[in-house]
Amino acid sequence: AEADRFLLTSLSLIAEDDSHEITVALHNWATNYQESGRIEKAIEAYGQALEMKRADPQCDSLSLSATMEQMGYCLIDNGESEKALPFLEASLLLCKEHLPEEHLDLALGEL
Repeated sequence: AEADRFLLTSLSLIAEDDSHEITVALHNWATNYQESGRIEKAIEAYGQALEMKRADPQCDSLSLSATMEQMGYCLIDNGESEKALPFLEASLLLCKEHLPEEHLDLALGEL
């Protein structure tokens, strides 16, 4: 509960029109939830971050890819493998489009 209050306070300090900073905060918030085993909360926060990133024409594709990948892992952890697959496939596709062939992230994605 205290961590939630801290995270909400940090979000409130970000200017409303700074969507990049808000999405970074949401992604980090989701990561904290994920690492503490609060998978439902992580899925919710990653979902919010993805919604904002998809609506932002200036969003970095690799940042979008990272959030999609983590959403996929959370869905797997939550027993929703079928829902996870589209997120993981989309993440890998973005990496293939924006990273060199020999990049480690692509090698790991091909396993």
